[in-house]
Parts: sequence; C-alpha cells; structure tokens
Amino acid sequence: MEKKVLFSKKNWILFAAFIIVLGFTSCENQFFKEAAGIYEVSFESNGGTKVSTVNTDKIVFSPVTAKDNCEFLGWYESSDFSGGAVFFPYEPKKNTVLYARWNQKYTVHFESNGGTAVADFTGNEIISAVTPFKEDYTFAGWYLSADFSGDAVSFPLSLNANITLYAKWNKNYTVSFNSNGGTEVSSIKTGVLQEIPFTEKENYEFAGWYANSSLSGEKISVPYIVTQDITLYAKWLPTYLVTLETNGGSEIASFRARTIESVQEPEKSGFTFIEWYLDSSLNTKAVFPLTITKDTTLYAFYRENYTVSFETNGGSAVNPVSCYVLNESPESTKTGKSLGGWYLDPECTDEKKVIFPFYPTEDVTFYAKWVSEMYTITYNANGATGGTVPETVQVEKGSSFIISANTGNLTKTGYAFTKWSTSIDGTSGQSYAPGYSLTPSKNMTLYAQWGKDYAAMVTVPGGSFEMGGTEQYSTPIHIVTLSSFCISQYEVTYELWTEIWSWAKNNGFSIENASKGGSSKDIYSDFEPAMDISWCMAIAWCNAYSKYKALEPVYYTDSNFKTIYTNSEEYLIDIYWDNSANGYRLPTEAEWEYAASCGNNTKTKYSGTDYSSELKNYAWFNSNSNSETHPVGILKPNSFNIYDMSGNAAEWCFSVRYQYSADSESNPKISKIYPYTYNSSYGDHCVILRGGCYNNSAISTSYRGYVSQGNYKASSGIRLARNAE
Repeated sequence: MEKKVLFSKKNWILFAAFIIVLGFTSCENQFFKEAAGIYEVSFESNGGTKVSTVNTDKIVFSPVTAKDNCEFLGWYESSDFSGGAVFFPYEPKKNTVLYARWNQKYTVHFESNGGTAVADFTGNEIISAVTPFKEDYTFAGWYLSADFSGDAVSFPLSLNANITLYAKWNKNYTVSFNSNGGTEVSSIKTGVLQEIPFTEKENYEFAGWYANSSLSGEKISVPYIVTQDITLYAKWLPTYLVTLETNGGSEIASFRARTIESVQEPEKSGFTFIEWYLDSSLNTKAVFPLTITKDTTLYAFYRENYTVSFETNGGSAVNPVSCYVLNESPESTKTGKSLGGWYLDPECTDEKKVIFPFYPTEDVTFYAKWVSEMYTITYNANGATGGTVPETVQVEKGSSFIISANTGNLTKTGYAFTKWSTSIDGTSGQSYAPGYSLTPSKNMTLYAQWGKDYAAMVTVPGGSFEMGGTEQYSTPIHIVTLSSFCISQYEVTYELWTEIWSWAKNNGFSIENASKGGSSKDIYSDFEPAMDISWCMAIAWCNAYSKYKALEPVYYTDSNFKTIYTNSEEYLIDIYWDNSANGYRLPTEAEWEYAASCGNNTKTKYSGTDYSSELKNYAWFNSNSNSETHPVGILKPNSFNIYDMSGNAAEWCFSVRYQYSADSESNPKISKIYPYTYNSSYGDHCVILRGGCYNNSAISTSYRGYVSQGNYKASSGIRLARNAE
C-alpha cells in the first residue's frame, strides 16, 4: 500500500512560522498596532452627522460633520472642551475620542414696519444692521419690542435666542432755518435733526439755534426730534477786536473774540516775555481766560536779559546763560569736593553769596566756592500726623554726626516714635537710635520709625491697701489710701531717655547721660531700659520731659516753685515737689507699691504673681536674665497691665527711708528731699529704690531699697508717674 506524506517535519516548522508572522502582522493585532504607532480614534459628534471610527497613525484632514443651525468650532480631546481644538494633520498618541464642539446659530427677523424689506439673519452676532428706507420718514433705530419700549438696539449685537427686531420711524417734517444775518442754510425734511447746521456771521459768534424768534429758552441740542414743520432761528453774540501791542517784540495778528483763552507769546531780542497787561502803563495784568465786552488792546511786558558767566575754579564747566532770572544754583562738580555755593566776588566772601532765585541787573560772573566733600543727612517724617522733622545736616566727608532725637516732637496717631532707619519699613535698611554717632559715606535719608508706644501710661484707680511686709524697714503693715494716679506701663527706654536728653542739653538742662541697658556682654537690644541713672538725674530728666511735652515741671530748688531743677550734678540742695503740677514725676513709694502689687483685695507678693515659681513669667531677675537687661514689655504684665515691676531695672521713687507707723495714711507724700547723706544709718535722707533688677534675686513688692547719695548711679532706671487728670 502506498503511503502519502503531506508535510515533512521541516515543512511543518516553516508552516508554523508563517502562521505566527501572519497573526503578528494582522491589523487587528493590538501589539502590532501599538508597535506601529497606530491607534483607534473615535468621534463624538454631539448631535452632528456621524463620523466613523478609524485606526491610524495620522488624520490628515479634519473629519466633516454638520449640524442644523450650528457653527462647527472644532474637534477637542476633552468632553468639556478644555484646552484648544486639535490641529490637523493630527497624530494620536493613544486610543482617543474626539468631541465636536458647536456654536448654536440664531435667526433674527427684521420687521421694517412699512420700510424696505430686510432679509433675515442667521448667526451668533450681528456686527451692523441694514438701515431700511420709508418715504417721508426718518429711520430711528431697531427695537426688541413692537411698542418700541426701552432703548434702540446697539450693534454689534450678540445673540442667544431667535429674535425679531422692529424698525421705528419718525415722520419727516420741514425744518427751515432763519440765520438772522448769517450765511443761509437750506431747509430740510427730517424727523430727527442729527447735526447742528453750520452758519457764520462776520464779527459775531454763533450761539445756537432756537425754536422761537425771540431766542428765549434753551437752544436746541441734537439729536432733536421734529414733530411738526418748524423754523429754527440763529442766535448771535458780538465779538470784539483784540489788538496785541508787542512793544518792540515780534508781531502777532489781531483777532476777534468774546473770551480770550490764551495769547501767543511774542519774542524780543535780549528780553524775556513775562506777561500781558490791559493798559499801556502796565498796571493791570491780563488774567486768562479773559472775558471782554469791548475792543481791547493787550500790552506785552518784558524783562531785560543779562549774561551770567561762571568761573568754576577747577570744577566742571558751566555755560554762560542769558536771562532775567536764575531760579536755581547751576551744577558743577569737582573731585573730592562739594560745591559750597556761588559768589559775586573771587574771594567768595559771605556777604557776596548768591541767593536763588537771582535777578541780575547787569552782566555778571559767578565764582564757585569749593569745600571738602559734604554729605546731606535728611530726616523724613514717614507718615507722622504731627510735629516737624529735625533740621537737615551737612556732614564733611570722613566726619561723624550724632543721630538726632525726635526734636520736633513728631507724632503718629496710635504709635510712638522709636528710632530712625535708612529704609521706610525699618527692616530692609540700617536702623539707628537717637544719640548714635555715625560716619556717613553718602547722602542719607533717615525715616522715622513707628512702633509700640513705650511712653504709654495707665490710670491706676484709687483705693486702700495694706502697705508693707516682713522685710527690714517694711514693718509694720499699715493701711494706706491713695487717690487715682497715672503710671508708665513700661520702664523708660534708652530711646526715650536719649530723645529727651538730646533735647534737654540744648534747652537749658545739664543732665548726665544714661547707659544702654545693663549687660555682662555689652550687647544692647532696642527698647531696653535706660540704666545707671542717679536719683538726681531722674528728677532733672522728668522736668525736661515735662517741658518737652509743654507740661508743668514738677521739681524746683525753692519752696515758691520759681526755679526749676535742671542740673543733675547739683545734689547738695533741697528739691521741692509742686504736687499740683501736671508734669512727669517719680511715683511715691506708696504709689509704686500699690501699682506693683495691684493693691486692694488683689495684692500680690511679686508684681503679677504670689508665687516665686511663676516670677520668671513676669520679671527679669538673676534666675532668668543671663546677667543682662532685656527689652521692656516682653514678659507678662500685672493685672493693672504694667510691665517689669519686679525686675529688669530697679526704679527710683520720690520718697525717703523712714520708719513706718501702724497708723493709717492717706496719700502719703513728702514736699522736699535733701538727697544726700554720708552716713546711711541716718535714714532721713536716703532716697528710695523699689523693685528688683536683672542681677538681684526675687524681691517682693514691699521690699524697700535705699541709697544714701542722690548722685549715686545704681543699676537703676525710672518709671514715670503723673497726677490723674
């Protein structure tokens, strides 16, 4: 029997390979399509004619679709049409659905109301509309309502619905014009007069058309609705001849007018035109616009020019000028020097210095005076609501100057002056406290800085409290009653001290200066308490502050309150307190203890707290101060809203050490103090120092410190008081 062999083993292998390749290269094979960059693109026509899905690597032309009464805006890759429409040729990067975007078209029907027909419009926006014609009528616009309510439609008009526009017509009437001697104006037939017809009349100014021959009432304005045949009458106002007498200057033609708005300036060799006058004697100036009621002549006034030459004495050249006035100093520069002014003599004597504006009376030469290069230091109020800035300072190159205090008493509502800075915001530039010595390297503007009001005071309500404690000289505890008084929220800062100290030394006071806080590292932060102040320095400074603020000084060297205490080095004298004065003073020690302990029923051992464990939250003392003072007002206040009364700086009082009595007292105070004794065991002259300081241990509000010498500069500052208003 014969055997039939269809495929050999080799043939079977070749056949299998053919089948594999055929399957791989099939257009329906996803792997093949992705490898070849072929993707499925389908089309969502959104109500338009259908577009078939394609598998392709590129769509050359935009597929066509149509939708009734719609404008095709393009194909988009997102159904919300975000992004732009795709561009063709379009190459897909993945299987994609493209969405058709349509803009609805609307139909506008025009009802011409007897006028010529206007074809309907289909679209989204009418740029402009056709104006129809109707015999003996004037077209008055297209309206959205048949009764012509509302305003006429303005074009272009965007559409969002099918609409009908209605033509409005105004019947035409004959409008005749009586020009009353002016050029003739032909009559017209119209329903609306859109423009004022032109007419002119020699030596007259047209003043409008009127609806009556008496020219009464208002002149017509356009558009003017005509409701009957009418005659309009021209109104004329006479003009007057204006003649220009240039007095040797270039001629200017005369003209006619009723109101002269301005007049050309003539030119005259060697002179500068100044102004026009109404009389030949040049007594009455012409002020423009000028209304005239008759023929008028204007007369030119000049000033003679003179040549001003400049001898710059080694500076950059300045060209001569011909003028009648030189308003400002010409600029010239010289290396390493500043221009000190211009002078009329070569020696540059003071009495010959040129003051600008300068009016020459003959040809003249100015001589430049040079001085060592100077820098200008200008102070800027930076938003102040009151007061004046310190004077501008000229500082020679290489020299220093002292930053001014707030000598003009600048104020800003809700703020206090704090310092000066080279920047407006005080952060991007360099800041300086008053009294700082600075060597500038250029012209500078220093801007006032405004911040927390460290001079703020609180009114302490009067009341009774138990004064005293268990410490030496603080017994016995006794009842003291006080009237209301004012006391500073903060210890006096070095900035405030320096501001007043700088003013005081130029205003009859002699006060030693304080130190910038207290620090073992000699590092000072802004708004630390002024330190190393003697009792006498404090008394004199209080008087200076009172004078600075236009208040009544408190302390005097005589019982009649005639001689103000001004010299802090005078300590071997009696100092008298005028307790009726409204100025700044030191608190009495009763006031101090009451304010510190928040007397009455809330009296505390320390200012702000009864507990030594909490004192670090209210006071800077040796446990938390790092042996240095700190900016005032950082820690918590007591319940009277007063800061730092148990630490930072010890504080002077206007009181002396004496033995307490068990008897009750009312407003205890002393009328005079002799602030010096050699022997502290005799306590009558020992002035009182209250509160702890940064290098003391915790000290209670009843503890009485004292110093036997009023010129002794202890680690002390001051807190101010005033009588309540």
